[in-house]
Amino acid sequence: MSHPDPIEVIGLTIGDAPDAAVLARIRNADALAGGERLLAQVSRLAGTTAESIVLKTPLEEVFAAIARARDQGRRVAVLADGDPLFFGIGARLIEYFGQDAVRVTPAVTAVAAACARLSIPWHDLPAVSLHGRGDLTPLFAALRLKGRAAVYTDAVNSPDALARRLLDLDIAEAALWILENMGTPDERIRAVSLREAAGLTFSPLNVVIVETSPAQNGVPVLGRPDDFYERQNGLITKWPVRACALAALRLPPDCVLWDVGAGSGAVSVEACALVRTGRVFAVERDPDRCRLIRENRKRSRAWLMEVVQATAPEAFAALPDPDRIFLGGGLGGNRSESRGGESPQLLAEACSRLKPGGRLAANVVLLSSLHAVLHHLNGLGWPVEIAQIQANLSSPLGSDTRLGAQHPVFIVCADKPVTDIPG
Repeated sequence: MSHPDPIEVIGLTIGDAPDAAVLARIRNADALAGGERLLAQVSRLAGTTAESIVLKTPLEEVFAAIARARDQGRRVAVLADGDPLFFGIGARLIEYFGQDAVRVTPAVTAVAAACARLSIPWHDLPAVSLHGRGDLTPLFAALRLKGRAAVYTDAVNSPDALARRLLDLDIAEAALWILENMGTPDERIRAVSLREAAGLTFSPLNVVIVETSPAQNGVPVLGRPDDFYERQNGLITKWPVRACALAALRLPPDCVLWDVGAGSGAVSVEACALVRTGRVFAVERDPDRCRLIRENRKRSRAWLMEVVQATAPEAFAALPDPDRIFLGGGLGGNRSESRGGESPQLLAEACSRLKPGGRLAANVVLLSSLHAVLHHLNGLGWPVEIAQIQANLSSPLGSDTRLGAQHPVFIVCADKPVTDIPG
């Protein structure tokens, strides 16, 4: 059956009554879908007698009800806050019913309304939605890129919970503007610190603007001097080797990277310069090193990096499957020889968890470690590449300059086949 009338997806402006044209579209509908709050609001204003379809999860059941109404020849309208195509229901409706079946009428978004109230230009303000999300990566990516973001919250990711998550990343200097119940008599605007927000409660109807203080060192970049990083007893992947290892990993911007045996975290920090919308996990068992990694994350604004204080491979169980793995330590022949103290099963577990088509890079110094890595990867039948890196760095000598040789490092790389290799 054809449906000559598209689904009217109508955005409502915060605090303002719909204009005459919008009210006419609402009154023309035989079935009206929306959240309970918007349905009650429109029912008072439009005096409609249309069937109400409450938007709730699972959305497939709601879409099935809309489809039934259309099959019966009834006109359907869907209500939304602001612009239905800006983190709204519009995208899901188009995905389900198709572009030709949907007609959208936008209104002012909550972010635009919030910025107008605060007199904040928002043409370059990133906006993220935490509705139904456990992963705050989009927010961390926005803060890394711009140092500020507008946030749509939900009951779980409330402003106080958001503040606590940011404090866990040592972003204590950030400020929050929380705009509650905009456009209602209970509207409230508060500017609070993260520590203040963490102990407060807020209306469920809110939007948050997060702004971090400008960092002296800016965002993560490649090739910082080794002295930039806090480190324990000089334990760090030196910058020439660091640069080669990051190049060898061939990091996509949205990948999940494990840095196992992270030491100072320098590789993880600089990986965040390339992994702009993904996630980086710095796995390190030593608590003192983990403290230094967190300090290096803070001074570099490497907010996409998560510090995992645990011994590998036991730590892997709690992590998402990686697209890339960097093994910087812990590949000695036994536990007592291993710099990071990891078990001999580390490499096997890492290879098992790596996604098909993923890539692994291991920095090794000892010939016994090189043999062990090659033996394991060749046994899997993975294509292997080896690069031996030895850099010479300058230092003053009297009135002149000398070049001092660093220890050679082998970088062993392997790509996990997309399909299993027959045994």
